[in-house]
Amino acid sequence: MKRFEAGAAFLIFSVSLTLYLRTLAPSLLYGDSAEFQTIAFTLGLGHPTGYPVYILLAKLFTFLPVGDIAYRVNLLSAVAGALTVSLVYLILRKLGALQIPAVLSVFFLAFAELFWKHASIAEIYTVSSACLAFIFYSLLAWKESHDPRWLFAAGLVGGLSLGIHTTVALSAIAIFIYLLLSFFFPLSSGDQRGKKKEYFADIKAGATGALLGFAIFLSSFLFLDNLNASASYYNTVVRHALSIWGMTPADFDSPFERLAFLYFPPQFSGQFFAVSNELILERLLEFFSGVSWMVVIAAAGIVSLFIIRKDLTSRWREAVLLMVAFFTFLFFAVSYDVYDYYVFYIPAVLIFVIAVGMGFSAINEALSSISILPKFIPAGFVAVLILASLWFLFPNTLSALESRIPPFTDDYEAMLFTSPEMRLMEAEQVLDAIEDNAIIFTDWDTAYNFYYAAHVLQGRTEMAFHETYPQEGVRELAESTLAYIAGNIDARPIYFTERPSELAVLYQIQRTGSGLFRLVKK
Repeated sequence: MKRFEAGAAFLIFSVSLTLYLRTLAPSLLYGDSAEFQTIAFTLGLGHPTGYPVYILLAKLFTFLPVGDIAYRVNLLSAVAGALTVSLVYLILRKLGALQIPAVLSVFFLAFAELFWKHASIAEIYTVSSACLAFIFYSLLAWKESHDPRWLFAAGLVGGLSLGIHTTVALSAIAIFIYLLLSFFFPLSSGDQRGKKKEYFADIKAGATGALLGFAIFLSSFLFLDNLNASASYYNTVVRHALSIWGMTPADFDSPFERLAFLYFPPQFSGQFFAVSNELILERLLEFFSGVSWMVVIAAAGIVSLFIIRKDLTSRWREAVLLMVAFFTFLFFAVSYDVYDYYVFYIPAVLIFVIAVGMGFSAINEALSSISILPKFIPAGFVAVLILASLWFLFPNTLSALESRIPPFTDDYEAMLFTSPEMRLMEAEQVLDAIEDNAIIFTDWDTAYNFYYAAHVLQGRTEMAFHETYPQEGVRELAESTLAYIAGNIDARPIYFTERPSELAVLYQIQRTGSGLFRLVKK
């Protein structure tokens, strides 16, 4: 990498990080984010797919001497988001984009409301995006340099990403096609990649990296699984409710059974590719209407990759890589039957921005071919066009920076930026009124607020918190949950945050001063 390119990438990283730090969540959040903020400290496994590599990365951030634990885990998302944006710049330059379009176009990703929000909270999406961007950059660096170490690096990060977010693995389809095209259609008859021996040596390096990455991922899982932190997803959600999925403790007593549960979760079975054609079409229209007329620029960018330039070899293989990856990620997102399906747009948005950057570069090149224009006109015109497009597409940028609340944030979430102690104070108010060995059944959004307050801040690690109804659509306690309650009622106080009316035939239900409902044997 040229020194100038590294400097430009670092500048983009710094600007993006400054943006995300400005709107970074100050403290404890709720739901998935609170889970990550808690288990990064306690070293527990998360909800499916567990995210063991992400948890260990987040653990490193908990040692930073800034803010509280929750803030430090949020910070990982900001750093990963800024890294992703800078990698997109480097990808554009590898693809042959001109300097000014490449520098400015990356801010279509930096300012993208969905991406920006997730760079401001404890979540896995910007970390997985950084993995995806690095894999693409490594592929392009390999193609340019013929250095197998780049394929090793791509494979290594690909293997590791299984412990960050498994959707990165969807890029394997596009990568496989790209490698096949690179083999069967070398750049020229003299291209060394056309020589089978050297090509397969490179593929071997990539496979070795992938196996090493997978081994690190698996070791991370086994390490965290063996720790069996009280706050892990297993103990919060699964063990007490096994019967609701037709399971017994014997079905969950080995690490690989637990690994299978996380990667093939029964509670989410039937949700993949389970959306009607009408809803898929509606979501596709939603996506493309959100990117507006930039579709035309992106299409021009893809077409430009098929055009041979004097200073560049053909890039049609890279065009195929981007198109296959884009439609793979997009189809997965629009066909996934979950309420927050839109977060899975993020990889597609990343690739879309790469195409947009190439489109603006193509416009710059086309104008530069007009000999009567002064040299500064094409770059200046494209710069103005990009800046105007950013202003038009992201009108809330300045207000977000002023309010320090990222876009795409609802009113309740915004309160956690303006009143960062709210969730923690609510949890502590409840915990201060109950026993150190209490068991509380609650909802998912609240469980890890209790864990964070009790285990991370107060050191009251004998407390246990469980999701009452872990299977969506089922509003009755599992038989195994009833057995768990019966096995603990004599030794530990058991509370619910909502009145468990179905237990009235078995226990007395007493309303406590803390707003909880306590079970007492009749």
